[in-house]
Amino acid sequence: MKEIEVTLIKSHLTHQIRHKVLWPHKKQENCSINEDLLKETFHVGVFFNKKIVSIGTFIKTKNNVFESEYLQYRLRAMGTNEEHQQKSMGKQLILYAKKILIEKNVKILWCDARKEAIPFYKKLGFKIKGDYYEIPKIGLHKLMYLYL
Repeated sequence: MKEIEVTLIKSHLTHQIRHKVLWPHKKQENCSINEDLLKETFHVGVFFNKKIVSIGTFIKTKNNVFESEYLQYRLRAMGTNEEHQQKSMGKQLILYAKKILIEKNVKILWCDARKEAIPFYKKLGFKIKGDYYEIPKIGLHKLMYLYL
């Protein structure tokens, strides 16, 4: 029986997948982000047979595109190892994080979604705001958001 566990993790556990899946142009030791260690930031990991296969970082950040005084969080640096994509790992990660965000009274979760990830986020109820924009060395993105 395959065992899947979704849990909060420490930021350093995100670096390998960030490097392999999201930022291969960086060295793995340079795959941290400034907000990783902030008090309000949290990281979620999905483990398959005790091996981490999917990660996401959730950062308390207001995006002024949303004319709202509601509490907002940004999903950043979410990735799933290629061999575990299309197997609901990312979906389970988002569902787990949504529970935490709702407990924190967060109303808007937003992200800069890579072009190829847009269908994934749409399936989870995220909406698109605006046009494509380029993030250097990474590619085309769209702003996506979900009301919680």
